[in-house]
This record gives sequence, structure tokens and C-alpha cells, in this order.
Amino acid sequence: MKKILMSMVALFAAVTMNAQVYVGGGVGFQKKGDAQTFTIAPEVGMSLDEKFGVGLQFGYTNVKDTYTQCAVNPYLRYQALEIGKAKVFVDGGAYFNTKKLEGADKSSNAFGLNVAPGVAFNLTDHISIVAKANNLFVLDFSKEAGDDDTRTIVGLNTLNNFSAGDLMFGFYYNF
Repeated sequence: MKKILMSMVALFAAVTMNAQVYVGGGVGFQKKGDAQTFTIAPEVGMSLDEKFGVGLQFGYTNVKDTYTQCAVNPYLRYQALEIGKAKVFVDGGAYFNTKKLEGADKSSNAFGLNVAPGVAFNLTDHISIVAKANNLFVLDFSKEAGDDDTRTIVGLNTLNNFSAGDLMFGFYYNF
């Protein structure tokens, strides 16, 4: 048991020696007619090497007088391009969310796979500003709130129905 524990500690130390940890997140806001959508998404991640990283994003969305939603999104990040202080990346991962409709007793749950491209610009060695197309491509499996049956909805969000509300802007603090 001691050997296994020491091996795990050594492996973790080796992986994190070159790792750069970041914390931060983003916010999004959209107003379409009377509908106002506000999203906040704190995030923590770790660069494994020059190209790959892993992270975890939490999310809270409120659509005024319609619903609230909480989400968890673990992801794998691939840095596709670096030009000076700018880095272009793609996050691919899984997500789980739960949505509660205003005035309803029931909630709905969804899980799926998503791809979210983005760009980070390093202002300093420790601070970056980030823009990310949240869930540009998503394969969604969900149960509608209020339904008594267990039907599953599968959807694909693409550029055809992408809107400004799907953009997230934020910052990272790099340790």
C-alpha cells in the first residue's frame, strides 16, 4: 500500500512540476426583446504541457422570468496556435446541468458533449483576458422539465443558431 501511495505522489509531482495552474472565469449577458440572460462561469484549470491542459468550469445562468440553470463542465484544452501574447485554444469536454423553470415544481437535467473555441491574450505574466464561444458545438441529451415521460432530446448547436449570448468574456490568473 505504501508503494502505491508513494508512486501516486511521485506521478502527481512529476505532472504538476511543469504545470501552470489558472483560475478565473467569464460572464455573459444578452438582451433579446424582454428576455435578459445573465451567465457567470468560474473556472479552474492546469496546463499539462505547451499544448494540452485540463480544467473544470462551473456555471450559473438566469433567464429573467423564465428559468435558472446550474452546470458543471470538465474539459480538455488544446492550444492550437500562439502568436505573441495571444493563444488560440479549443476546449472539448462533457457537461451536466440542471434547469429549474420559474413557477414550476419540476426541474430538468441534461448532459452532453461540447466544443468551445476561444482566445486568451496575456496582459502580464499572470493575467490573461479571455473570449470563448461557449458551447459552439454541443451534443445534448436532456429530459424536458414538466414532462411525465422519459423522452430524450438530442440536439446539435452549430453556427446556424449561434448568438451573441453564447460568447463569454473573462479573465484568468495564472500561477
